[in-house]
Amino acid sequence: MIIDRNAADSIEMDFPTLPLADSAVARTYRAGDLEIRYHRNPVLSGSSAMIAAPYAMTVHHDGRYLFAVSIERDDLRAMAPMIGIPLRELQEEYGVKGFYGEPKVSLYGNGEKESLGAYQGLNDEKEIVDFLLSVVLDTFDELAEPAEVQKAR
Repeated sequence: MIIDRNAADSIEMDFPTLPLADSAVARTYRAGDLEIRYHRNPVLSGSSAMIAAPYAMTVHHDGRYLFAVSIERDDLRAMAPMIGIPLRELQEEYGVKGFYGEPKVSLYGNGEKESLGAYQGLNDEKEIVDFLLSVVLDTFDELAEPAEVQKAR
């Protein structure tokens, strides 16, 4: 997904799995004229989302929320009653012992949601941040290195 920051519309809340722009912001970065917010476990726009997003980045330009990239996992506890399958059976089907499916990468922008498939990186926060930042920079064809401008307290 490529986004023209000057022509793109703000993201509409049409996707229940879209991270809210001001939820759980852990750090803020600047790259050129982009504001990039890193989120840990943000609230999602839909109240009935059956996924969890442990990590996400949202991109803002001229006060507009243009893009989000998130690492998402199916929330088996939320899914089981909605689809009428016992949690244990769902865990077996997913091949997991915990409450979440495998991590996947999703992009939101230009009125679309796009999946990049499974997240293949380590579950290390520095690596996750670097990965998400690289997706953002590629999406906006931004050459400037991101600089952190604010840390959460």
